[in-house]
Amino acid sequence: IRNFTGQIDFVLMNLPASAYEFLDVFIGLYSKREEGLKPPTVFCYHFADIEAPEANSITAISEKLGCPIIPEEVHLVRKTAPKTWMTCVRFTVPNSVLYSENQNKKIKFL
Repeated sequence: IRNFTGQIDFVLMNLPASAYEFLDVFIGLYSKREEGLKPPTVFCYHFADIEAPEANSITAISEKLGCPIIPEEVHLVRKTAPKTWMTCVRFTVPNSVLYSENQNKKIKFL
């Protein structure tokens, strides 16, 4: 994703056990020369505790990005265990994340 040039519209992160661990790839993704690009919309799946699963997922994503997100939608996908929900959080990556000077130097590969 770091070497991609062009517009990223949507990103689907559909590994609920680990998807949010890769959100740091958005930190510093855009440089000042790319100003004006539309921020991507992310669909991030996440396993959350049954108590307040929406809030749990939003908090985990916000902490990984280093700033609060404003979710456009939080969907309870299904109950996966007696105390766990799978959620899907749809949000637009904040510009403060995309243009951050604190770009992660480590890139994770599967």
